[in-house]
Amino acid sequence: MKDVLIVTDAKKIKVLAEKTRVNILSLLRDRPMTVSELSMILNKDLSTIYRHLTLLKEAGFVEVIGKEGNENLYGRTARVFLITPYENDANALVAMDKIHTNEALNLYKIFVEAGFEISNKKEFIKLTKKFLSNFESLSKDIVKKLEGIEINRLEFIRIMALLTLTNSPKLQEEAKKLRKILKLED
Repeated sequence: MKDVLIVTDAKKIKVLAEKTRVNILSLLRDRPMTVSELSMILNKDLSTIYRHLTLLKEAGFVEVIGKEGNENLYGRTARVFLITPYENDANALVAMDKIHTNEALNLYKIFVEAGFEISNKKEFIKLTKKFLSNFESLSKDIVKKLEGIEINRLEFIRIMALLTLTNSPKLQEEAKKLRKILKLED
């Protein structure tokens, strides 16, 4: 399994527009699983899970990593996926909007758990989604060049920090609003 997999192909990104597939990837983050296990956890029939796994496999997000009894054992192809569409494909943009919504909600939960008092959840989600979308748009040319290069999680974090730094002048409006919502002093 790779540490980080960069995905810019719109056709592959469209696969993630379906919630069950995102849930499967999320479950496989913890450990490899069989179709039966995923079916039981997600309360979906075996054929539905198999169909979703087939699409995820074709897109390069999961792979068969072994057998458990007579069933295939599926695992993720990477611990972290950096997903940034290079082309302006309508279906990929819909998928990215769903991904950004989930990411913004997760970030909200993390900040609240860390003790931040966010008085306007809706505004936080809206700004975070806008930031993520703009950040990806501004970074897509650099990310496209990195696609296919083997990088570990630490290198990934450093690359993200550098991308943030290089894009920060263009993201000042969102940054100021987020700092205000999070009650951070300048």
